[in-house]
This record gives sequence, C-alpha cells and structure tokens, in this order.
Amino acid sequence: NFKNITSHFDTLLLQSADNKIFTKDNFKIVSKIKPTKKILDNLLFAFNVCRNVKSNAIVLTRNSSTVGIGSGQPSRLDSCKIAIEKMKRFQKISENDIIIGASDAFFPFVDGIETLVQNGISAIIQPSGSIRDKEIIKFADKLGVILVFSKTRHFKH
Repeated sequence: NFKNITSHFDTLLLQSADNKIFTKDNFKIVSKIKPTKKILDNLLFAFNVCRNVKSNAIVLTRNSSTVGIGSGQPSRLDSCKIAIEKMKRFQKISENDIIIGASDAFFPFVDGIETLVQNGISAIIQPSGSIRDKEIIKFADKLGVILVFSKTRHFKH
C-alpha cells in the first residue's frame, strides 16, 4: 500500500505513507532529566513535523512552532547546522526559550547533539536503533539535555 511515488532519472521510488498515529508507548525517556508534560508535548510536535521533512531531517521548535529546519543533506550534522542557521537568522530567540530538536532518524555520533546543545537546544527526540545509543544517552546526560527515543523512524525520500 504505497502512497508516495517519486521519479528521478528513470528510477521509481515507492514509499509507504508515514501516517502512524503515535501513543506514549512509542516513546521512551532515556535521559536522567525528565521532560515536563509541556516539553514532552513539544517534543512530540517536533517529531511529527519531522515526518513531512525530507531526510536527513532536523526540526527545531519553540512552543509548538517550527523555528528551524535542515534537511536533504548527506550528513545529519549538516542538517543540524542548517536548522540552527535558519533559527538564528529568522527568529528572535531569548535565553529563556525552550528549544526542542527532533531528528527523523537516530544520531549516529554525538557531534549532532553537541552542536544542537551548544546552540540552545535543551530537549531532543530521535529514533533509537544506533549501535551507539548508549553513548548518545551518556553524552546527553553529561550535557544536561533531555533525550527521548522513539521506536519509529521517519526518513522521507
């Protein structure tokens, strides 16, 4: 049951629609710091926005509004940098704002999370499944950032 069909250079890509309805059972809070209900709701909002963004998608939100998007890059780190640059260029962000980061797939290395946190992101949601998940959790705890894992990844092509 394919819903998305893309054609490029005499090649056809068939992709199932990403329309899963999430429940709280789809997510696991893996950081030592736990999100408030409001932050968790904002994390879920950001993760849902990710489903409509071309991978490698990074979505930054504030108060259930999108403030930065980076996508379509071969490197997830590059997508982080683009999302941050868009946020800084087009949004007025104050020190007290809680900025949420969402990724459509797992961060394979700590550099993406480090870049987000260095630029004011205080909570991140991403799918689990990396061989480095434990390293990512440990790094998030070291930085004092909220980290939530999803059992589902998006990956729109």
